[in-house]
Amino acid sequence: MHTQTLPPATTVDSFTIGRCDACGTLLAPDATTCSSCRNTAISRTSSEGTGSIVSWTVIEISPSRTCTDFTPYTIAIVALDEGPWTYAWIEGALDGNQKRARVRYDRMIAGEPYPLFVCQ
Repeated sequence: MHTQTLPPATTVDSFTIGRCDACGTLLAPDATTCSSCRNTAISRTSSEGTGSIVSWTVIEISPSRTCTDFTPYTIAIVALDEGPWTYAWIEGALDGNQKRARVRYDRMIAGEPYPLFVCQ
């Protein structure tokens, strides 16, 4: 079982995803172009912030030689209940039996592009 200490987090009350202004398709949080109609006008909309893990991996190696205080850590692809997929940090350890584990949004990690999700 892996333990991990993630960088400091900031509280974000809600999790948002993209919504195409032209066709209404719901998109990943970081989408810049609609996957349905190729429109680039994307608005933000609230998400329940719940979903299932599609795939995950544990990173055992620090991203730099001087930064070793938050390894190992888990990154996953989460299929949100609304449809879009997003990359996410996962707090805590997963095992092989949790390939489709249910997760929920917890918070954003300061300085990171991906949200932190926790197992339900």
